[in-house]
Amino acid sequence: MAAKLKTVISASRRTDLPRFHYRWLQDALRAGEAVVANPRFPALSYRVDLTPRNVHTIVLWSKDFANVLADPGRLADYNLYFHYTINNYSPRLEPGVPSYAASLRTLEGLLARHRPEQFTIRFDPVLISTGGEHRPDAAKPGRARLAAFDTLCRDLAALGLRGCRLATSHIALYPYVQKRLAAERGLGFIPLAGDLLAIFFARLAATAAAHGFTLQSCASSLLAAVPGLAPGRCIDGALLAALAGEKASLARDSGQRAACGCTKSIDIGGYDQPCGFNCLYCYARK
Repeated sequence: MAAKLKTVISASRRTDLPRFHYRWLQDALRAGEAVVANPRFPALSYRVDLTPRNVHTIVLWSKDFANVLADPGRLADYNLYFHYTINNYSPRLEPGVPSYAASLRTLEGLLARHRPEQFTIRFDPVLISTGGEHRPDAAKPGRARLAAFDTLCRDLAALGLRGCRLATSHIALYPYVQKRLAAERGLGFIPLAGDLLAIFFARLAATAAAHGFTLQSCASSLLAAVPGLAPGRCIDGALLAALAGEKASLARDSGQRAACGCTKSIDIGGYDQPCGFNCLYCYARK
């Protein structure tokens, strides 16, 4: 009888646990379990086994890993994979996010302990505007976003990150998100669609390639045919297995969006755990 595969833990797609709920995360790891509210039926909850012997990898998602850098705590007992979002938008779009320079310093610190292959750097989501950039270009608004990505790729290469993955996506325009963006005075949000969307993301992919990276898309059928843009898997069982030297599930995670290529994991975050970044584009912010 085949041995049961260990569980991949996602921490978390739903909120920023490493930044805003780090004590909760450490307490859950110390207790060996997390009690998680069902995202569709919040009155219901389930328990997730977090004992190290039963966990394959913990996949951490954040825009600020300073807590992890300062004190890994119980995370030191697990295989780790990092999704680090570094967008370098202005505070108008990402009011509480650390500065770009601070994000790079934290990343450099993490690289003293972890391999580049343990990171996906997320330039995500892409949102074109005249007022959401540090150096806006009113005549050609997309140029400022391309310049920010070129700077990121250059700096990642300088830090020795060429073994990492890069991921991107276009903003998910849920009606309430679109209404919020339209109501923000002076933002000048410009949605991309059709050929313009494909051309822009092809430029991003070409920029990544020029710096020695391959850019991957995240859960987007819109980007599937963009030249140079590879389909991505934020949680990739094959990669996690190779990094840990131990088999992981390769089955598709049926709980994600139809275009998502991720393999199975269990998410331990909750929408009842607020994220304090208050990003204007966030679909979890109502």
